[in-house]
Amino acid sequence: MVAAIFASCVAPTFISYQPYQFAWDDAGYLLQCIRVSRAFWSGNVRGLGAMYGLRPPAMTWLGLPGMVPSSWDAAGRCFVTLAAVISLLAAFCLYLLLRSGVKPLFLVAASVCVFASLGPYPTSPPFYAMSFAQEQSAGHYAATAFLADSLFAWTCLAAALLIPYEARTHCPSIRGALLRGILWGSILSLGVMTKISFFYFILLIVPTLFLIRLRNAGLRSALAALASFACFSAPSALYLVLFGRLAFQNAKASSFGGVGGLYYVSLLQFLGNAIRESPGLALSFVLTVSALIYLVIKWRTLLWGSDFLALLIPIGFGAIVLAAPNRQIRYVFPAIVAPPFLTALLMSKQGDSAPTRSAALAACLAFCGLLGAGVPVQHRASIQTLSRSDAVLAHAAGCHAKRILLLTDSPTLNYILMLLALQVSGKGALIKAGLVNTLATEDRFGVPIEEDFHAIGEADEVVLQDRDKLSPPFTNRRISEYEQYLRQGGYSPARVWDDVSVYSMRCRP
Repeated sequence: MVAAIFASCVAPTFISYQPYQFAWDDAGYLLQCIRVSRAFWSGNVRGLGAMYGLRPPAMTWLGLPGMVPSSWDAAGRCFVTLAAVISLLAAFCLYLLLRSGVKPLFLVAASVCVFASLGPYPTSPPFYAMSFAQEQSAGHYAATAFLADSLFAWTCLAAALLIPYEARTHCPSIRGALLRGILWGSILSLGVMTKISFFYFILLIVPTLFLIRLRNAGLRSALAALASFACFSAPSALYLVLFGRLAFQNAKASSFGGVGGLYYVSLLQFLGNAIRESPGLALSFVLTVSALIYLVIKWRTLLWGSDFLALLIPIGFGAIVLAAPNRQIRYVFPAIVAPPFLTALLMSKQGDSAPTRSAALAACLAFCGLLGAGVPVQHRASIQTLSRSDAVLAHAAGCHAKRILLLTDSPTLNYILMLLALQVSGKGALIKAGLVNTLATEDRFGVPIEEDFHAIGEADEVVLQDRDKLSPPFTNRRISEYEQYLRQGGYSPARVWDDVSVYSMRCRP
């Protein structure tokens, strides 16, 4: 019964059956998935370099179970794999909670809190129809999107639960210590391969686990667990040493650097938008805070234990995210998902741990239910994602254009979506030897506009989208200058979609 309620509450927080159109980051993840999968199954070792980029590679592995992707169906398979991985993590969290002694009533209450925070009500408009404020605060949409944030949130919860699990379930043997180290390494490696900001959790959780192991089982067992953890974490550590510099730089720039400042919204405005888009956040916050106030009054000694430290870790992460200029609801997911369950453990005090078999059975039942609920998401990816990109490619193929230049940026037509269309669209194959580029970032990096004009003159085809469809504003600052340059050059636009115009600089039908 507990497993069924848990699965019913958490499933809608990362599974949705609404048609889904890719935009920016999600399109980038899908593009990398397709490239890595093709390289892997074709034995192209050099092509595996597609997993190295601005973000750690965990999301790029989602296409591997689907064999060689050759069409838009790859998007559906990647959606199913992502849902399956999150389902496995959620079921594992349930196992850790039951083994740590959470009481069923508090577990159900925590599950309801998470459902209220990230569930499907109220419904949000499609991403391309959202305002900039809605994009930053639409919790359910972000939680069910093809993004790393829900995966990251459940990984953070699993990592935080390792602390009460280690404190409450003793396993003093060396064999047990080695297995615990492997468990630590598995969860923490997945976290850091999902998002580089997981280093925050590693820096706090690993020393805590070692000290708990040292207190409960002695130095020899603690060192054995640490050695096992180090060996099992070596591949991810090696990856970060060799290829992690770009990911670190991107994380810094996106959070507290120049890129983060472009997405700035005041804290009060962000919180107001978040509550308006996800009213259940207020319910979860009130219930969690009320429980903590009760604990302070009645059981103050619990606040000095390792369980309370486990709760403080995701709360601290949330505080850091809210202190950054770039405030988006998806970045706060660890502080939304984890605190209700960790508070439930605190409220359970030193409850009786569920037997290993019973906890494993409940986790398996929850996983099967979540996995079954996740299978239909294979039909969620909408081919309308590429409608405008395909129209541009079709026009370019008719003109034998090899160099396409985007002058505008929007959720429905951008550089990444064009590259994605080249990978999976039949029309993209007609000009697969061509080159697609964009001027969306030139102003942000201080490139002189004269160089933009030179690039326009060198292109075979340039593309503009109507102004009312463009977003974000900081990637579309030079549109007036581009339009004036094209008018002065005497170029005439061809309408290839309702809101997309193409200027053929060198059209050869």
